Amino acid sequence: MKLHANFTAFLQEIESTRGVPRARILEALVEGLRAAYEKSYGPTPNLEVEISLQTSEIEAFLSKRVVEQLADPQTEIALADAREIDASAEVDDSILLQADVSALGNLAVHTFKQRVKSLIREAEREKVLELYGDRLYEMINCTVLYTERGDIYVETPDKIEGIIPYKEQIPRERPQPYHRLKCLLIDVRNVRKAPMLVFSRAHNDLLRELMANEIPEVRENNIEIVAIARDPGFRSKVAVRSKLSELDPVGSCIGSRGIRITAISHDLNDEKIDLVLYKEDPFEFIAEALSPAKVLSVEIFEDERRGVVVVPDDQISLAIGKGWRNVKLASKLTRYYLDVKSVAEIAAEQADKGADEDEPTNLALADGDEDDFASDELERKPSEEEPDETYMDGPEDENSETVLEAVDEVTVEPPEEEADQLDGEEE
Repeated sequence: MKLHANFTAFLQEIESTRGVPRARILEALVEGLRAAYEKSYGPTPNLEVEISLQTSEIEAFLSKRVVEQLADPQTEIALADAREIDASAEVDDSILLQADVSALGNLAVHTFKQRVKSLIREAEREKVLELYGDRLYEMINCTVLYTERGDIYVETPDKIEGIIPYKEQIPRERPQPYHRLKCLLIDVRNVRKAPMLVFSRAHNDLLRELMANEIPEVRENNIEIVAIARDPGFRSKVAVRSKLSELDPVGSCIGSRGIRITAISHDLNDEKIDLVLYKEDPFEFIAEALSPAKVLSVEIFEDERRGVVVVPDDQISLAIGKGWRNVKLASKLTRYYLDVKSVAEIAAEQADKGADEDEPTNLALADGDEDDFASDELERKPSEEEPDETYMDGPEDENSETVLEAVDEVTVEPPEEEADQLDGEEE
């Protein structure tokens, strides 16, 4: 069977664009012709196929064993007939007979094409699994191809198509074709038609990878990223700590004139990133997590994984944030449900309870500030149990899961007269 004159050029194009090795393509052609032949003549286990790239021809042969008495014409040939082909033929020799593939019908030709396409797609899937099977949660630079039904289709540097589902995109981000995006690989699917690679722009680990890529101290493990809380496209909080006493983790992540954190923010569609100094003490960690608001005191109910935070009256809107974003992210970062109150609210509650009623004993100052409801003499008394450190990356207990679910239902609202200050103060 004569192949196309540019058959070799086609092989090179498929090899370069789809990344399928030439040997795998030739193997697909052999398997395709075998399937087409068997479609017309039935099972033929002794069929041998040869492809010549020099002459652009594909030939098929039937291998038959020489016998004295013919028992199976499909796989055997009589000695007398074999010597007409090869005078030196002897019993138990193998003779190759030319198989006529030019007489294959339309159905067989269709089978040949489908089989070849199927085998090439299978080879592509094998290549994807080989290249990306062990690269989950790794950042990859992708190029945007097009957008369809809300999903963004991208291409990797290896010319493999992937998808960013709508739920994994940054809200309000609308990249144009050929735009470069840094994406996190979150799944490799072994499917036939849909893209196998699934990427995310909203995953917390994308921010972790960007920081490791941009900040040498993080990449060298001198600075540890303890926890991350994201509201993709709007704001993030990252808790960091240094493994070296002389190294400032927050300053190192920000960089000179903010160049490092600005570059990371730009890669996330200008998402605002707050760097929080991680503290082992949950009281201090909660106070740090609510920055830039100034925290006066923190009261923790360990059994409920809940914290009551008191801030100055003029800081309540800043602590809560626009759309409660600041307190929600702080709750996710610390894994405590945080209830933010002002000094005036605490004073009103105390007045309702009566001046002689004892206050909870585990109220502790975060910054050592003096106030009417808290003083330097106030003793810090957390629960008797050791603080549960599930607010760090790691296994989560039942209470911490409840905290995360409850964060989205925070009902604390800033006073009406301060609501108009949210946008300005948050910026």
